[in-house]
Amino acid sequence: MVSQFFPSRNYCLTRVLLGLVSCCWAIAGLAQQFSDRTYGVYDGLSYVYVSGLYQDRVGRIWIGTYFGLNYFNGVAPIINQRQLPALPDGGDNLADSPDGTVWACAGHRLFRMNNITATGLTIKEFAVEYGRREPQQQVVFMTADHENNLWFAARAEDETVGQRLYCWKKDRMQDVTRRFFTNPEQRFRGILTDWPNRRILLLTAEGRLWELKNQKLTLLTDKLPLNQLLKDPAGHFYARAGSAVYRIEGQTVSKFYDVPVPSSQLTICAMGLNGELAFQKTGADLDICWYDGKTVTNSNISTSPVNRLLFDRRGDLWVGTSHHGLVNIKMSGWQYFNQSEGWLEETNSVVEDRKGVIWFGSWGKGLSRLTKKGIVPDLNYRKAMPAVHFQPSSRIDANGNLILFAEPQKGIYRYDGTTFQRFPGSDTITLALGFYDDVRRNRYLFVSTRHLFIYNRRTMALQEVVPIPPDQYESIETDKFGRFWICGLTKSLLWNGSGRSFRQLTKANKGLPTATIAEIRRDKRGNLWLTTGEGLWFYDYRKYRHIAPGFIQRTITYARPLGRYLLVGTLEGLFVFDMERFYETGEEWVAYFDQENGFRGSQCIFNGILLDSRNRLWVATRDRMMMISEKRLFQLLKPVPARIQAFRDMRSGRVVTPSNDELWFKSSENDLEVRLQENGVRNLLTNTTYQYRLERLDGNPTMPEWSKPIRENSIILQNLSDGTYRLTVQVLRAEGLWNTQPVVQEFRIAPPWYATWWFRTLGIILMVGGLFYGRLRQVRLLAQRRLKRLQLQRRMAQLEIEAVKREKQEAEIRRELAEASRKRALLEVKAITNQIDPHFVANFLTAIQSITYEADPDRVVSYLAKFGSIFRNQLMTRSRVFWSLREELAFVQNYLDLERLRFGDRITFTITVEENIPMDTSLPKMIIQGYVSNSIKHGLENKPDGGFVNVSVCESAGSLVVKVEDNGVGLEKAKLYRRRSTGRGLNIIQAVFDQLNQYNDLKSSQHVTDLTDPEIGVTGVRLVAILPLHPVLPPEENTVDSE
Repeated sequence: MVSQFFPSRNYCLTRVLLGLVSCCWAIAGLAQQFSDRTYGVYDGLSYVYVSGLYQDRVGRIWIGTYFGLNYFNGVAPIINQRQLPALPDGGDNLADSPDGTVWACAGHRLFRMNNITATGLTIKEFAVEYGRREPQQQVVFMTADHENNLWFAARAEDETVGQRLYCWKKDRMQDVTRRFFTNPEQRFRGILTDWPNRRILLLTAEGRLWELKNQKLTLLTDKLPLNQLLKDPAGHFYARAGSAVYRIEGQTVSKFYDVPVPSSQLTICAMGLNGELAFQKTGADLDICWYDGKTVTNSNISTSPVNRLLFDRRGDLWVGTSHHGLVNIKMSGWQYFNQSEGWLEETNSVVEDRKGVIWFGSWGKGLSRLTKKGIVPDLNYRKAMPAVHFQPSSRIDANGNLILFAEPQKGIYRYDGTTFQRFPGSDTITLALGFYDDVRRNRYLFVSTRHLFIYNRRTMALQEVVPIPPDQYESIETDKFGRFWICGLTKSLLWNGSGRSFRQLTKANKGLPTATIAEIRRDKRGNLWLTTGEGLWFYDYRKYRHIAPGFIQRTITYARPLGRYLLVGTLEGLFVFDMERFYETGEEWVAYFDQENGFRGSQCIFNGILLDSRNRLWVATRDRMMMISEKRLFQLLKPVPARIQAFRDMRSGRVVTPSNDELWFKSSENDLEVRLQENGVRNLLTNTTYQYRLERLDGNPTMPEWSKPIRENSIILQNLSDGTYRLTVQVLRAEGLWNTQPVVQEFRIAPPWYATWWFRTLGIILMVGGLFYGRLRQVRLLAQRRLKRLQLQRRMAQLEIEAVKREKQEAEIRRELAEASRKRALLEVKAITNQIDPHFVANFLTAIQSITYEADPDRVVSYLAKFGSIFRNQLMTRSRVFWSLREELAFVQNYLDLERLRFGDRITFTITVEENIPMDTSLPKMIIQGYVSNSIKHGLENKPDGGFVNVSVCESAGSLVVKVEDNGVGLEKAKLYRRRSTGRGLNIIQAVFDQLNQYNDLKSSQHVTDLTDPEIGVTGVRLVAILPLHPVLPPEENTVDSE
């Protein structure tokens, strides 16, 4: 079969001649629409009124609107203040400088932006102050020079004119008009900077063009009425004078071309990469047009009045409108017909007849033709062919005849450029989609769901009907062995070209790689290309190979060879596969066209592709007919290199180039920047889109997922631990052909010195040696310890004998020392208790003296008898520490009688003893007398008005309770009068209690309570002693009593 792409073998010369003749009379018919896209509020634009357009040095498109500044980095949506609140409120004038700074001016507010990313930026705002009394004027013609200085003028009443020249340097504005011009109010029509030549071009209002370089102003021309300065994306400069365009090269100004439109339409214009001048028509239609020096091209894209025009570095045109937002016109070469140019809905095929007329078949709207006015329906064919539904299987035979497939039961027709002829019996064919022109055997082959129809090529007579296994068959192709491949929905058939036997090929019997084959095409080498629902497959009669499975992976509708390329139509867009490179190197290079690069069609239709006699490629899609010249298509298929350019350590700056071997980095070089191959011109809008995957190969191997698509030319890998990695970089999309084989580079981060194998080996050796030495030392120590243990055991046996003897001696000594210590303590207590207060004796003798003076001998005798009784008791009981309660009370009574002699009625004494208290119970000697003595000496003696001392003895819980209470001065005041006191009274009693507690479970104790309460006027002290009612006395007391 001969493809509809190429003229027939027998008719090749005829078509070439017809192509030349058709230049005079054939219908030219050019597509009227260029691919475009409008960006509005729903696409991220802040507002539909665009007041500023600019492309910075990295390729971002900056869009100034009334409601804020936006920018587009090639990935929708447009970034606005909702994503980056720091973006300025507006930007009518935009510029960038070599250091990457972007400047935006809104009115008299100037904004400087740095460190711009998709997630943030650094911004600083300045005020443009002209230093004049006149109102603040807006900035016009703002541009930045090679030294990062801003140049601009103040806008005059005419928006296309600026007044005075200003320079913004180091955040300060200077009026430099007087420095270069004699007129301080000089007006300008344009200011542009030329970075490579380090100069500034100035166009004054008088039409003079100046060059400012090295602070020197040079006149370039004053003979042309120039009124506008222009610059294309490549950095070439132009000037416009009315409808004439001049090119500025160095200091030469030469005419470029005349634009055949009124100069009033060129007020807002822009220069493209190829020298084309874009502008907007005025009048009834506001179409965007451009002139390339030969032809004015109307894009037929109409917008509201244009405020800004801009060609980007890819060559596409951006249109900033006053009401329709931002319009992007793709200048890539793809054009299309839609309903406005006569395209009919459900158009599914495109063919060219012998006369060079392009025909379109549709399902339900009949046939249409391409004319000078666009696509128009054709009704003449209905006289011979009453059908309006055509299958998408129309073909061109080897002689240039059209083979048209009408709806089922309506037949198949051949059109030779003059008449339509129906194939006999074709009206009985239910669904015929497959066709093959077998020129060698002079026959046509048509395949339906159940039969293979064979017709004579010349007479169109039906020769034979061959039954085949039922299926929906869509194409027929021969291989290099002459066999016919008939592709079906669930199976395919292999036929030798004669006979009635067919070999069935299915996925189940491993005859096919997939279940469904849409089409098979043979290339010039004789190999087969299979389009399936699971991608594109290649068959070289040895095995099937899946082509670019990560890219061409959806349903494919056709595959057509075109020169060195294979055009692959899919439901998503059009792929181009480089067959020659595939045969030469085995690499799979593809290009892809969709809406992003001008291919506006959606869903390429089965068999809907044609290369006409004028080398124009036609592609039928669901919603329009796409067209591009073969030459322009090949220009778009430039290979885009995709590789890793270098690895750079972000700390030290060391750069390592990739290699086939594993790369090595130090342990400190674990923050890496992977630089990727850049395009010739840096442009975010045309940057290659990548994804990458970083795998850990040692330790804990990982299989991470692919990263998100990135458009930057570098990959940042941070905080990498030591180990071996594999970095895989995959190109997702590029502006041209790219290699689908991912780029792989393995590298290793060296471990720190303490984690290296030699350090660990040395550590293991040292550890093992240390353990061995430690064990050996341990064995030696154990032997030494056993010897010492035996020696110690022998010595200990000797010492135990000596210890037993020594313990007996020490026990005897301890017993004797304890007994001596106890006796000594008891003697000390006895000595203390046998003492009589000297102060008491002195006071008593003074009282006796006073009675003697009073000549009262009876009283003297009585008191001397009591005094003698006290001393007698002391002498008789001097060897005792304890005596009976009866003896203690008699002693206290004598003592109190003597104290009355001193104090008279100042002190009253009472003694109260409970009836059930045994009087022969033992208690420390002079305990009650000591308490009474303390009450008198410390409490009442210092109280002028006297008081009382109450002594009470009672029983409580098996204990003897002795209580002595007075109303003296209290403890606090008594401290002031203790200069004569030794303070040993209570200590003596406590010492006796300590001796007594050694022999009794009921412990003896004493308590002193201060009864003083200033609020109620009460003073005094209470002393309480608690003793066992029947105490066990020390052995010495029992011995004394027996004596």
